[in-house]
Amino acid sequence: MKDIALENNHLVLKNGDLKLVDGESRIKQHIVVGLRIIKGDWFLDYRAGIDYFNGLKIYSKILKAEIKNAISEVIGVSGIRKYYFKKDKELFKVSADVIVSNQAIRIDEEFRL
Repeated sequence: MKDIALENNHLVLKNGDLKLVDGESRIKQHIVVGLRIIKGDWFLDYRAGIDYFNGLKIYSKILKAEIKNAISEVIGVSGIRKYYFKKDKELFKVSADVIVSNQAIRIDEEFRL
């Protein structure tokens, strides 16, 4: 399955056409996009996303489960070896080792909340 490539939340053009991603690149992109959706932000489904704000304040175990669920919902992900998240002042960091087609790929993502 192919998908439109994103880089820094922008569409990527190559020779005037939209660039497409497939395989491991597509899976990484889907995971990153899923991790960046804040619960209540998407106008088509206010239930979609991760509740970072309440999770960081009082429900860290639920937040950890939501992050794991967002990663495992991506088509092509067959398992998660390990993952963690950390909040530093303004940045939120998520790292994960994800199993795709019997191979581990590394996801390291940081963003502002």
